[in-house]
Amino acid sequence: MSGEKRPLIAISPWRRPLATAVHPQNDLYTIDPEYLDGIERVGGHAALVGFADDVDDAIARLRPFDGLMLSGGDDVDPARYGAIIDGAVDPNPATDSSDEAYLAAAFELGLPVLGICRGVQIINVALGGSLLQDIWGSSDVHPARNAGPHAAANAEEMLSRRHAVNLEAGSLIAELFGSESIETNSLHHQAVDRLADDLRVTGRAEDGIVEVVEHRHQPLLGVQWHPERMPPGTHDQIFDWLVQAAGAQ
Repeated sequence: MSGEKRPLIAISPWRRPLATAVHPQNDLYTIDPEYLDGIERVGGHAALVGFADDVDDAIARLRPFDGLMLSGGDDVDPARYGAIIDGAVDPNPATDSSDEAYLAAAFELGLPVLGICRGVQIINVALGGSLLQDIWGSSDVHPARNAGPHAAANAEEMLSRRHAVNLEAGSLIAELFGSESIETNSLHHQAVDRLADDLRVTGRAEDGIVEVVEHRHQPLLGVQWHPERMPPGTHDQIFDWLVQAAGAQ
């Protein structure tokens, strides 16, 4: 897209306290650079957006953008789908509210949406679905994660594993990969349980866990794995879909 206007993608960040030279618990917006790298590789530009107060605020923030990516992050608050905490860890209601506002704003503005990991989960909840609060250890496909002092190293080990995802024939995701089965990584702690009416499942792991959703009426794709943490180029079809759909606005 050299010489052309590159589609601009808004990415929802994490907001968390981190130690810095300024303060031992600085409140910071953060994001893994791989999310931005994936968008840049396929010809887009990406920028973080701060938390939105409500839908009107989200609409105002998204007006300069051509597409939206809802990134991974904390567990979704079970209260949003009428449940009590039964496995969810440290939910952040402010993140949930902001992401739901951005999703509604994207629909209002007609922007394509890509959800990754938590992004799929908040999309399903925002549209009326519910979640399985803790799938770690539920099968060999989704093994338990060590939450002790070596949790970060264990997360990297989990991301290095691969498992199959079976894709629905004729679906968007199957067309993007040109296949009805692909290999993905896995780190997600939660997953879709009751599916929102406006979504359809187009990919599942071999243990039945939902891995891909698509919207029945809107340009929206959600994948439960982390394509940004797959080897560069192997899952760029997902980022390319978002950028191409954003460029068509």
